[in-house]
Amino acid sequence: MSRKLMIQGTMSGAGKSLLTAGILRALAREGAHAAPFKSQNMALNSCVTADGLEIGRAQAMQAEAAGTAPEVEMNPILLKPNSDTGSQVIVNGKVYKDMSARAYFAEKKKLVPVIMEAWERLEKKYDTIVIEGAGSPAEINLKDDDIVNMGLARMLDAPVLLAADIDRGGVFAQIYGTVMLLPEEERRRIKGIIINKFRGDVSLLTPGIRQIEELCGIPVVGVMPYLHLDIDDEDSLSERLVRREDTGLLKIAVVRLPHLSNYTDFAPLESDGAVSLVYTQRAEDLDGADLIILPGSKNTGGDLQWLRRCGLDIVLKRLAKRGTRVLGICGGYQMLGESIVTEDGEELTGLGLLPVRTVFEDDKITRQVQGKVCASEGIFSTLEGMTISGYEIHMGRTEYLNKADRSCFARLTDAGLVSAPDRRNDMQADTRDAVRDGCVCDHAAGTYVHGLFEEDGFREGFLGALCQEKGIPYEKPSPLGRQAYRQAQYDALADAVLKHLDMAKIKEIMEEAVPEDAEPDPTEPDHTKPEYIKPQEIEQRSMQIIENELLHVYHRSLDPVTAPVVKRVIHTTADFGYADTLSFSEGAVEKGMKALRAGTKIVTDTMMAMSGINKKRLAQYGGSVLCYMQDPEVAEEAKARGLTRAAVSMEKTAGSGEDYIYAIGNAPTALMSLYDLVRAGKIRPKLIIGVPVGFVNVVEAKELILKLDVPFIVARGRRGGSNVAAAIVNALLYQL
Repeated sequence: MSRKLMIQGTMSGAGKSLLTAGILRALAREGAHAAPFKSQNMALNSCVTADGLEIGRAQAMQAEAAGTAPEVEMNPILLKPNSDTGSQVIVNGKVYKDMSARAYFAEKKKLVPVIMEAWERLEKKYDTIVIEGAGSPAEINLKDDDIVNMGLARMLDAPVLLAADIDRGGVFAQIYGTVMLLPEEERRRIKGIIINKFRGDVSLLTPGIRQIEELCGIPVVGVMPYLHLDIDDEDSLSERLVRREDTGLLKIAVVRLPHLSNYTDFAPLESDGAVSLVYTQRAEDLDGADLIILPGSKNTGGDLQWLRRCGLDIVLKRLAKRGTRVLGICGGYQMLGESIVTEDGEELTGLGLLPVRTVFEDDKITRQVQGKVCASEGIFSTLEGMTISGYEIHMGRTEYLNKADRSCFARLTDAGLVSAPDRRNDMQADTRDAVRDGCVCDHAAGTYVHGLFEEDGFREGFLGALCQEKGIPYEKPSPLGRQAYRQAQYDALADAVLKHLDMAKIKEIMEEAVPEDAEPDPTEPDHTKPEYIKPQEIEQRSMQIIENELLHVYHRSLDPVTAPVVKRVIHTTADFGYADTLSFSEGAVEKGMKALRAGTKIVTDTMMAMSGINKKRLAQYGGSVLCYMQDPEVAEEAKARGLTRAAVSMEKTAGSGEDYIYAIGNAPTALMSLYDLVRAGKIRPKLIIGVPVGFVNVVEAKELILKLDVPFIVARGRRGGSNVAAAIVNALLYQL
């Protein structure tokens, strides 16, 4: 059974992907055979495994950080949005079908066996697995049939770390809101909190960290700084799209298609100091560019029509005719052709910069490739013979319209564990084993190969040729190759994790997960069948369980003075939330015990609370319980004045000349009446126990009592009840 840990976030963009990668890298450097897992990923980017299967790019990145090859088991379900309301659903690396969001949510529970089978296969190979959630576990509209956050944590019995993004602001509200929206069983799964993307002096966070730990009962296991690293991250697209740097020798413009995909193709260009790279939808940004890239798309036909609607098709054709280099990758390559025939048979006119035609069919091609550039025209001819490698992910098959007069971009062979024989129909295979890929014509070129700029020789040769055309020298940005550069970035991420997270605590959390087939602890009771316990031992055992869970599950250490009251209420309700919501005025417990010992009478607002108080124990000190809710005079006056009987009951005590303990478990109007009576100087309670339950005026009435200068014990929020009021009285009595 593998060690496991799950990283969930308070929101999308909290940094789950990089935290997962960093923890994996840190553990791998210590010798762990580690792997990532994400049951369902909605990805802007994807990649292909060695056996030709498609997974989310983030899981491939995490696998690389862990020092292992990406496998389809790491991401068994991949959703690739192709519209605002639908996605292509990939299951076990292959196309399952296109589905609307509503249809997928209705069916996704059927995919649980797929997830569990992938997990079980992964567990057999790796000793450590770090799981990434998606979005937030507190998306209450999506919690039914959840298979990626707490639903998955429950299926895998995985401990959870909750990551929150402080850079967006409101980090403590993020944390508290997320935790409080979860049911109790799910809260208990959260073993630690990570505050992510912090800028500044971490000591300024200390008071907030202490308070959020007290409010949530969960320790903060680290504060990660905002890291400026060059690592593929599913959440980094928005930052890249708005980044504008004009310091490079070369200006490269990537057309920001509405359904842009696999933008990580351009990460190597972004990290090259000679390049100013911009993602744009504006014609003016294309003017003056040394290279325009038309990237991959999740909806090629739709994005081609978008180009035409906004006039960018005319701009691209005009600039290409003037001599600006235009490179299309995957869907961008298809758009540069003469036409595209959609799955519905509709023929769309392409940009006409390449003499090719693409026909969309049901089959999807996914494979890793390697090969050599064979272009024989213009600037691209200077790259002839250079090695490229990468992967193909595309629907549609492309054919030359006039192949005798045009050259292909490259000749490719399969680089993975399996071949794709159907791919030979694309661009017609030559007499050797290599398959012709892409097309070059005048100033335009296209290819199906994603990741070709990762190859150092090709990237540097290509940029060098562009610089030479401008008459300027090109200098390599770094002696490190791209692969070594990426590994250095992963190490920098791991160094930050080791410096800023409590990895000893995190490993302890992982080790605490007990395998299902482990030998049972002889000191723990067997919960598979009821255990006979003597009546006099039941309460003692219950209190031991409460103490143990408060300490080890909720990480709460109670004040010794108030602890008996808190534990008694939890014992009565089985609700550990009272450890957070019970509020005590200074000296309330001691003053309440003193009043009971002196025989002070108790006034309550329900017969149920009256029945629940231990009257035999109370009588030992000369005390008694009063409840006026059934008093005919109270009922008559309440009706006449339009008040509740609870409010009038409290007024009835004002004329007695005695001071009481008030135990209110039902009616907020009783607390409101007490507030007015105290403020008017008509009563001076020895103690107010304010724990009514409900929705209307409950919270507000309790907050009024907190403002009074009298002893009180109040359950803040909506929690409470007559049984809680009686439990608090009994907790005080049992200490006398």
